[in-house]
Amino acid sequence: MKTLLMVALAIACSSCAALRPQPANLDPSLALLIPSDTIAIVAVRLDQLQKTSIYQKYVPQGISQIDEFAKQTGIDPRRNLWDVVFITNGKKSAVLGRGMFSDESEPRLDNLTRQGAKRFGYKGLNLVGDDSNAVLMVSPTVLAAGDTAFLKQMVDTRDKSTGPPPALAALIKDIPRDSQLWAAYAGGPINLPFEPGSNLGNANKVLGLIQQGSYNFDLRTGLNGVAMGQTSTEQDAQQLEGALKGLIGLGRLSTPSNQPDAQKIWDGFRVTEQNKQVKLYVDEPPDQIEKIIGLAQTFRR
Repeated sequence: MKTLLMVALAIACSSCAALRPQPANLDPSLALLIPSDTIAIVAVRLDQLQKTSIYQKYVPQGISQIDEFAKQTGIDPRRNLWDVVFITNGKKSAVLGRGMFSDESEPRLDNLTRQGAKRFGYKGLNLVGDDSNAVLMVSPTVLAAGDTAFLKQMVDTRDKSTGPPPALAALIKDIPRDSQLWAAYAGGPINLPFEPGSNLGNANKVLGLIQQGSYNFDLRTGLNGVAMGQTSTEQDAQQLEGALKGLIGLGRLSTPSNQPDAQKIWDGFRVTEQNKQVKLYVDEPPDQIEKIIGLAQTFRR
């Protein structure tokens, strides 16, 4: 009987482990390049994202950060890129790419050299660019593009690196592995996303309350995910919660009442607050995506 109970307990524990969401998939070849002063990471699992019907239907022009990486490197993101990771320390930034860039022992960036960029070495690795911006060739499957000084910092520290700094690593471990889009912010100076004169300009003040945060989205069956913001005080958390609920309420009021399908968009948003942590849950079916895109364009004006 004791043996049977032990076996049953082991099976139960293994079942719980199998059901527990696995942390975000950050490939070690990219993780070890992330400097210790990095404060924010934005990741796109491009090979998985491109398989979703939402991407195929609504993102025919690509994603601006990925397109910029492709422009700098001459690499076709639709065929060659698997993962793209944007990192910043608040002053310098870079984009890391993982994919199949060359069948040879070293990737070639001949299009950059034809445009006048120079090839130069640094501690056994090659860069193409200049003293301000460059592309770092790490291996046939890993490239980095961005501020040259930041790229050199990656090379200096990668042999001793254990991955993202602890504050970011703690946030990343809670991000589900199935997320095609995710980000983590550990605090520090960073540019806020909205234009001051736009309808969402005041949102910058609200976002300024966030000391740490993350988001993750899974687009396989719609737009499903959660954005989390950690504040320094309970009062700030309540202010952030109220502001988010107010934005949702304003959006609902701004949507014509004779458009019930569009009104349903706001049913897919839910805000919670607990222990100075505010979460925005998003659960939108595929047939609402086009309406969400239209509303987003309206609010950004």
